[in-house]
Amino acid sequence: MTSNSTNIIRIQQYLKGQLSPEEMNKLEREALDDPFLNDALEGYTQKGLNPHQLTLLQQRLQDRITEQPQERNRMLFTSQRLGIATAACLLFILACVLLWMVNNMNQANNGTKEVTVELNTEGASGSKLPIAKQVAGSSASPAGGWDRFNNYIAKNVKASIERGEAIVRFEVDEEGRPFSIQAIKGNEAQIDEAKRLLEAGPRWQRSKFGEVAFVFD
Repeated sequence: MTSNSTNIIRIQQYLKGQLSPEEMNKLEREALDDPFLNDALEGYTQKGLNPHQLTLLQQRLQDRITEQPQERNRMLFTSQRLGIATAACLLFILACVLLWMVNNMNQANNGTKEVTVELNTEGASGSKLPIAKQVAGSSASPAGGWDRFNNYIAKNVKASIERGEAIVRFEVDEEGRPFSIQAIKGNEAQIDEAKRLLEAGPRWQRSKFGEVAFVFD
């Protein structure tokens, strides 16, 4: 529709049958997309036309033409605001994910450093700790495991023992205590220290015998 006066004239001509079939068909198609125009055509077809009604129709058409650009502007403004809000939400979520990933990486790095410190196996003097190990595969083992038994030795071994290896063989009673300890290898001081550590140390798994090598370093 180009102007309200033109529409009024076309409606008048349509109702009086002064339009060609092509023009009437075009106006009817426009009425399908414009509910107000469609109502006007139907209403005036049934009731006829008078100057007062044409004036009201002209005013309503003018108001409608004026409101259409404003309505389009409001819709465009609303769409722009919605797009900006959506982009802001996506950026916020992305920032949160990046912060979470960085925090987890820092925690993992800190944990690795702590483990590295704990794996230090040297004593206060810088020398390696003494080690006890199983000689025969079928012999007895410490009830708490070899790591626990070696920790016990490191805390209780005499610092004056000469460097070297002592191997002893023994039996295990029903309570898991070593007895009948016999020397297989080592000097007297090393054998005596091995006996002392065995007799005062943790219990052993029940077995016919045990055979252990003590490495003093």
